[in-house]
Amino acid sequence: MQSSLNFAFANSMIALDLETFQQSREGGNVTGVLFLELHDGAFPGKGWSDFPVIILGWWADALLQLEMPARREVQWRFMDGPHGATLTKAVGDASTGAFELPQVHSSLLEAAQSVVAHCEQRGLLSRDLDRLRDDVERLKANQAVPRKGASRSAQVRIRPSVAAGSRR
Repeated sequence: MQSSLNFAFANSMIALDLETFQQSREGGNVTGVLFLELHDGAFPGKGWSDFPVIILGWWADALLQLEMPARREVQWRFMDGPHGATLTKAVGDASTGAFELPQVHSSLLEAAQSVVAHCEQRGLLSRDLDRLRDDVERLKANQAVPRKGASRSAQVRIRPSVAAGSRR
């Protein structure tokens, strides 16, 4: 039996299985497999099902904030359950287990573009998809324009976390 996990991008820390994407009703939320593939393994777990269109939009907003010179840390949250990841910018010294900021940016951009294209092709349309489409454009624009005082060579540490006392 062939695995249905569809890792569309080599060198990406964002894993998607586009074939699992579904929408319960027209204009409703899209669910499907989305997880982070980090140096320590899959988080929250391989095959984690959540709300990828919404989550990738949140992550785009957070990453764009992290790319501002004054911002040192942001959260990438999952919608289903108490799971999240803290992204911390570390300029200078290469940190073990860290990713380059441009790698994080391009992984998120590729994932968001793939989700938008897949959802459009399958007719999984919603306001959240419209917002994610706008986020893709913002990520593209930010990738192309260097900011004064911004360091594109920064390392990003990604620390997974589970909120204490949270229920799934």
